[in-house]
Amino acid sequence: MKRRAYLVTAAAATLGGCSAPSDSSSSDDDGNTATDDPQETVDEEAGSFDQFDDLSMWEVMEGSLELDTDRAYVGDQSGRMEATEAETRVMIKRRFDTPRDLSSEFPALALASEQDVSPFVQLTDTGGNRLLLQTEVRSGLPLLHQNPSVVRTDGEPDLSEIVHVKISAWVGEGDPATVWCDDLHFVPRPETGKVLIQFDDGTETAYTRARSTLSDHGFPATAFVPTNYVGREGYLSTDQLETLSSEGWTIASQGRTGSGLVGQSESDQRREIRGAIDWLESNGFGDGASYFAHPLNRYDETTMTLVEEHHDLGFVGGYAGHADLLNPALAPRAVGPSADEAKQLIDQTAQYRTITTLSYPDLSGETGAAFEETMSYLADAASAGDLEVVGPDDIASDHVYEP
Repeated sequence: MKRRAYLVTAAAATLGGCSAPSDSSSSDDDGNTATDDPQETVDEEAGSFDQFDDLSMWEVMEGSLELDTDRAYVGDQSGRMEATEAETRVMIKRRFDTPRDLSSEFPALALASEQDVSPFVQLTDTGGNRLLLQTEVRSGLPLLHQNPSVVRTDGEPDLSEIVHVKISAWVGEGDPATVWCDDLHFVPRPETGKVLIQFDDGTETAYTRARSTLSDHGFPATAFVPTNYVGREGYLSTDQLETLSSEGWTIASQGRTGSGLVGQSESDQRREIRGAIDWLESNGFGDGASYFAHPLNRYDETTMTLVEEHHDLGFVGGYAGHADLLNPALAPRAVGPSADEAKQLIDQTAQYRTITTLSYPDLSGETGAAFEETMSYLADAASAGDLEVVGPDDIASDHVYEP
């Protein structure tokens, strides 16, 4: 299952969700043209684009940018973006020599921070229209590849005519911040958008509420189960899991207990992860043992190492709607979205041909109603051929980007 080493020396993090950066004159004085100060020939192929070994390619819009030879994902250094206590964000920009066609690609890169941050990656076209992508970076981690997801647009961006890319992060007023970036890639997007449907925590509502709805629409789904709770009151039983599996569901791992792994010893985390795999394989769910949902949607460096060692994909809460996975151990997903939020994600998936995972921890109360409304809307989009509803095997086999 091991695909590549994700962890390189560095410490990391995430700043919470803030409003999207502005391209006002106070933060960006360019004329949105692609011909000013050409710097290099742009490689139009997907792949690694900038390893931050020459920062002269980048213009500092806010905060500062310096080489850091103590931290790197690739090579011998990374770019260190810093904001002082008097600044509210960091922002850097790199122009393309000629407009770049990103109609089939999205950016992905390695990020780290000293605080929890939610950095933006902006793509601006020749007319100044922008597509904004966002990701979550959590504190206390090394530089890790992240797959930013679509969060909003300004205007109607033409992705075949992108003139520059920006990387930015908001910081709290009066709080200094440091964000490291490295190994900027452009990775492919699917030819048709993909939607995954998932249920966490092994609660029986996946069987009693979701099963019939998904069967009516012919949608596959994944149930992530804490294997120690299978058969307990309120949780899925082995018989229910077998029925779901026979109907095309993937039965996957959320560890033995589904409890948070962050801060536990390596041996305890390994016991949680390896024990759940053993149970799934022993009970006929070996295919699902390749997939993992980070308990409580949290992880630390030890968790990342173990998930990368034992699983093909690891799912975690964040911003949904990304390109092929540069880091399959951190596949972002929307957790418990409202019907309106999910509909917007579905529309963006169809428009931008992204991969979007909708995850539900439980279907009681308003969450159940939102799920039903979302599935009806999703069925219309799938019937129109605008997207496909798939399982994790489709993503693992066809949509993990291998540098």
